[in-house]
Amino acid sequence: MQTHHISLLTKNAKQNIRFYTHVLGLRLVKNSVNQENIHIRHLFYGDYLGTPGSVITFFVLPLLGHRTDGNHFINGIRLAIPTGSQAFWQERLASTGITVTKTSDGLSFDDPDQIPITMVETDNQLTEWQVVPNNGIDAKYQISRFLGTELHVPDVSASQNFFEKLLNLTVTDNTVELDGAEQIKLVQTTDFSQITRFGRGSIDHVALRVADEAELLRYYQLAEEQGWDIEMYRDRGWFKSLYIREPGDNRIELATPTPGFSLDESILTMGNSLGLPPKFESLRSTIMDYYAKQGIDFSDDGDLSAQGD
Repeated sequence: MQTHHISLLTKNAKQNIRFYTHVLGLRLVKNSVNQENIHIRHLFYGDYLGTPGSVITFFVLPLLGHRTDGNHFINGIRLAIPTGSQAFWQERLASTGITVTKTSDGLSFDDPDQIPITMVETDNQLTEWQVVPNNGIDAKYQISRFLGTELHVPDVSASQNFFEKLLNLTVTDNTVELDGAEQIKLVQTTDFSQITRFGRGSIDHVALRVADEAELLRYYQLAEEQGWDIEMYRDRGWFKSLYIREPGDNRIELATPTPGFSLDESILTMGNSLGLPPKFESLRSTIMDYYAKQGIDFSDDGDLSAQGD
């Protein structure tokens, strides 16, 4: 099993788009809205195709305050960079004013919402069609995928049991082992009285990839049989999803790799305008009218060709 995507919260859409496209060089592959609340923007970044496993998404909430990471939370993003590219990224990040720390894992720094990011060298490299063009970053240095995150939980053994029993994954030294260099670290929280409150940089959920809808439904049935806390099953258009709360109360999503982000728009123009799955298409004018009043037309800042890096 591998990662599918991770979804976080940001306060400032333009700042977020600029950082993830102009600094990290990812593509804005889908410029959309939250399907549970169309008044919240939803930005998706990834490689050129939006390949599952490369995707990082953000819900935009302009009134977000400071986050409180309390008795349970998801923390940090690990990104794969090609072997031999660490020096390039250290120089690139430093040149934009970002404080970078070299650790035993790789390069560590924070994004504008104080989300800790770690870049880890792996043998993964983008294929020709996955390479993001015109982003000022040679293909041999481009970020290849999302490697994982940390689950901070009050009972590591209970969370470990969830991954082992439901998903049949191996957990070694409090680390859920995924395919390749991917992993989810389980971290014990110590202050059980501190309530988690979402804010800038909070992580809403982490998603793992399943083979297809049949496997997703099999996990749904298994989760019911084993008594796990199922939140919802949703057809997101671009993929189908099952959301479950693991025992630490963090949201885990299982998601299919298809149909993909080109379902509703050409691969060549993805992210350049409002993207909506077919079942939301009838709401396009309503959505556009709502955001027009805020000065948003969904054509913003996703075009890397404008970058002079």
